[in-house]
Amino acid sequence: MKTLRVLYHLARADFLERTRRASFLVMLGLVLYLGYLVNIGQVTLRLETYRGVFNSAWVGSMMTLVVNFLLGWFGFYLVKGAIARDYQTGVGQIMATTPLSRPLYLFGKWLSNLAVLGLMVLVLALAALAMQLIQREAPVIQVWALVSPFLLVALPFMALVAAIAVLFESVAWLRGSFGNLVYFFAFIMGIALVAIMFGPSIPVLDWLGFGVFKTSMAEAAKAAYPAYGGGLALSLVPARGDIQPFLWDGVQWTLPLLLPRLGILCLALAVTLVSALFFDRFAQAGIPRRQAKIALPVNELAGTPVTPTAPQAARLTPLPAAQRRSSLGRVFLAEWRMTVRGMPWWWYLAALGLMAASFFAPLDGLRGWALPAALLWPLLVWSGMGCREARHATGQVVFSAPQPLRNQLPAAWLAGFAVALLMGGGALVRFGLAGEWTSFAALAAGLLFIPSLALALGVWTGTSKAFEVVYAVFWYLGVLNDVLELDYSGLHASGNWPVYLVLSVALFAAALLGRHRQVRG
Repeated sequence: MKTLRVLYHLARADFLERTRRASFLVMLGLVLYLGYLVNIGQVTLRLETYRGVFNSAWVGSMMTLVVNFLLGWFGFYLVKGAIARDYQTGVGQIMATTPLSRPLYLFGKWLSNLAVLGLMVLVLALAALAMQLIQREAPVIQVWALVSPFLLVALPFMALVAAIAVLFESVAWLRGSFGNLVYFFAFIMGIALVAIMFGPSIPVLDWLGFGVFKTSMAEAAKAAYPAYGGGLALSLVPARGDIQPFLWDGVQWTLPLLLPRLGILCLALAVTLVSALFFDRFAQAGIPRRQAKIALPVNELAGTPVTPTAPQAARLTPLPAAQRRSSLGRVFLAEWRMTVRGMPWWWYLAALGLMAASFFAPLDGLRGWALPAALLWPLLVWSGMGCREARHATGQVVFSAPQPLRNQLPAAWLAGFAVALLMGGGALVRFGLAGEWTSFAALAAGLLFIPSLALALGVWTGTSKAFEVVYAVFWYLGVLNDVLELDYSGLHASGNWPVYLVLSVALFAAALLGRHRQVRG
């Protein structure tokens, strides 16, 4: 009983702390926007040119698949950071002195993660209810048909995502920015791919839930439209042409369907338990401070303390006016060193290889792999821009320097832009030599956009996580998958360059405004 009480209070305190943060409100707003996109048909579930009537079963199942794919992908970043926060704030050092065991502590964090993700699932369940009421295709609300997909399909996968977040924070080299990048691509190329490829044949691997719904949906579509060929897709673009509806009454929950859901929940518990093997219980929480021993001088003959003399006031020499000025060039060099330092030797070697490939690869290869790789490789370098002061608690020192808005912030942006120019400069030269001036202008605007985005998000959020996620989305969808609106590089939509040029200016202005608030505050 005592263990359960400790677990409850640990999870509750962490949950309340998270829900009071601004980042939680931002994520909640994004989840509400996601529900809105589903309601207006921007995100749709289709079986080729067919869809189900918007009854409780269909809207609940469709929203569940949206939850598992998008919230499973990006919700990880919302919950990851609870253990790191205990490292940074020193709370972990206090916990390390208590009898609290590693598995119990991690289970508390897992429950807190699950509670946060569960709250997001609840919000989208309400959005599904609103969708049925708005569409009015089936006015009767069937509560179990609407709610059961969220309870039996979404929550087990959210439990697994919560456990993966605990695992990443328990492994030292996955705890920071590199782990954020690993999960972004691991979800697409691992978690989602495995579920789609092997889930139908191995139900315990069908954590996204497509296999749960596809069979019965396909049977209903085939009965209504014999021409249906068996496809099913969750689409992020509006449907074009006539989409014909059919009636689907939902999944009949049998034991063979429920046991794999229970297996996914058990897998989440197992991942959390395995995390305890890697968790160091805050042994690395900080460098222990040496406490100086203060002793009064002792009279060697009498053996009695000598009365100390009163301290004298220190005489401070004011700095001359010339020393109060700060050279932008010297500040830029300092920012450049801080921006590019700290990476392993092989990172610099690969960066040199990508720069060389930008100059010497054929134009098709430049567009196909060299430039996309070069634009992604420095992500962890750019992610420190704007938030370094908050991460290392050096804000008071930096902001007290002469003219931080005129010197330090522009110098930080120039350092980030210099990295972008080094990685993309070869492609600029190649486009110029080939006379492709529209591509040249588009890429130049993109290289301006990257440090502006990093600086603005770093200043306003105080962490590197926001930029890592937002930029990875831009890169993955815009550069790699031809989503034209997000193509800042000009590889697929070179006409976007005026938009990204304006965005670059706006983002830099936002960074200036945010830094002005920090300096004044």
